[in-house]
Amino acid sequence: MAVSSAGRRFLIFALACGGFGIGVSEYLVMGLLPQIAADLLPELSRSDPDAALAATGGLASAYALGVVVGMFTTPILTRRLSERGALLVCAGGMLLFTLLTAFAPNLTIAIALRFLSALAHASYLGVGAMAVAHLLGGGKYGRGAAVVHGGLAAANLVGVPVLTALGAGGEWRLILGGIVTLFFAVPFVALLLVKLPDEPAAAATQLGGAVRKRRLLLLISAAVLAAASSFVIVTYIAPVVTAARSGDVWLTTGLAMFAFGIGMNLGNLGSGWLADRAPSVAFSGVALAGASGAALLLVPDAGAVIAVIAVLLLGVCLGGASPSGQVLYMRELRKYPRLASSLPSGAGNLGSFLGALVGGAILAGSGVALLPVGALALMAVGMVCFVAYRVLGRARPETP
Repeated sequence: MAVSSAGRRFLIFALACGGFGIGVSEYLVMGLLPQIAADLLPELSRSDPDAALAATGGLASAYALGVVVGMFTTPILTRRLSERGALLVCAGGMLLFTLLTAFAPNLTIAIALRFLSALAHASYLGVGAMAVAHLLGGGKYGRGAAVVHGGLAAANLVGVPVLTALGAGGEWRLILGGIVTLFFAVPFVALLLVKLPDEPAAAATQLGGAVRKRRLLLLISAAVLAAASSFVIVTYIAPVVTAARSGDVWLTTGLAMFAFGIGMNLGNLGSGWLADRAPSVAFSGVALAGASGAALLLVPDAGAVIAVIAVLLLGVCLGGASPSGQVLYMRELRKYPRLASSLPSGAGNLGSFLGALVGGAILAGSGVALLPVGALALMAVGMVCFVAYRVLGRARPETP
């Protein structure tokens, strides 16, 4: 059944809202870690705040792990469903488990619910991008991905800073359960009201090219470690900002997350423009931006301005990794375009999981001052992997 022009616009808007909800849900928890720790671990928060923050960082680790696990399991579970059915399952699951997280009585249950809410993350973004492409017509898969991932990037520019500021008073449950879930409800209701057009026949089997496993593993490793480098700091942004701003009390966590959102959008736009022309240059550029951000936080008594620039550069790294990675993954997995399109999200969230673990260990063992050192170490290893990936490719030139 044909979908009217108004119906198509409504569905595109609704699917972008889901991307916005994913971005808010994922990053808001990081900005509200002190409030969540004080609520779920009150005694530990009073006796050892850094340890409480490190433990509560398990919420970010669980979500990232859920994305990685869901990248493989959710497509299998929904393989017999249409795009509409798969998206309903994904949006409904994220809506339900995010809402339940807001009512979690303790940290253990909250961590489990965050894991469950993340299982649909990669599939929603991937299937949503395909659905938007079909709604736009003409096989515009790049634009489809830009719309859905654009919602996620916009969340970090607008939604996360605003809701972080609102939740600073300790009402994290109200923010997460009462506001964030609305963005998952929009695509769920829209898909119930308007049917997606029929899916075009898959063309994946017509694509050639063998999978070069060593190159692919090196590329994934580089992407994971680059993301982990930024997440070592971003996961614990509240104590990092407090330590770096020195006497500049005007810099709040909300303002820092706003700078992070600007960086993500700049990275997404810049890398998206460059990726089709020189994806390796784009990837290297955003990695350099992330390393520069971490290095700035090592400046003694950096102050608020340098801290803002540092956080913005970390956002550039995370926001710019997906467009460049998308092109590089598509080149390595020509025969499996759907898997390739899901890898940027999976690699980024595996990096989030690793970064939160490494950052938590550093925070609990050595304090906030050494978080940038850990970030730089991970980035250095990641770039070694990327150089090795490039060296292996010189013997077999690639075509776009």
